[in-house]
Amino acid sequence: MKQYAGIDLSGPSNTKDTSLAIFEGSDTHLTFVQLLEGVTDEEIYERFQDKKETFIGMDAPLSYQPGGGDRPSDRSLRRRIVKAGMRSSSIMTPTMTRMVYLTLRGISLSRGLGHAHIVEVHPGAAIGLRAPHLEAVLGYKTNMELREELKTFLESEGVIGIPNKALKSSHSFDACLAAYAAWKWQQGKSKFLYQAEPPFHPFDLSC
Repeated sequence: MKQYAGIDLSGPSNTKDTSLAIFEGSDTHLTFVQLLEGVTDEEIYERFQDKKETFIGMDAPLSYQPGGGDRPSDRSLRRRIVKAGMRSSSIMTPTMTRMVYLTLRGISLSRGLGHAHIVEVHPGAAIGLRAPHLEAVLGYKTNMELREELKTFLESEGVIGIPNKALKSSHSFDACLAAYAAWKWQQGKSKFLYQAEPPFHPFDLSC
């Protein structure tokens, strides 16, 4: 079975809010293996050292637009989620004051994990473009009961074994959603896909 991982990144000085979820997947099922919380860059590198058949979904900008502002992928995804009823504010410009440190960490980590299959993901959009109840998608960040509702939806999608521990933190649940997005991307079943445009934007953005 292939290995899939989701990383919900925080800024480099706030690694306590970084979660890593690891799954194994087949064509039909994605099975939970491990959850790591508060992970550092060193721990992430160590976990994936020499693992070429790992598909990693990273919830962070993995590039920025030369000259600043939105990347074309940011604008495209923002239009897509607004059309679906989600909030445009969840897509932030990579060089904004609140985002730039996260962007720096995402760029650094993605280059250091270059031996793996990496895709930039947006966890909220990954489930928001699929789940039938938009209210749960809009509120799951602050409501554990809504995360439980979305877990039930994921189970119907073939995602097995997400533990209650992962539901207690929105960061950990987002890491699970990031792995789910990577699984769908690897299968060619993205609901949104903006293909990589090297050299400035070397990774797909997929949900």
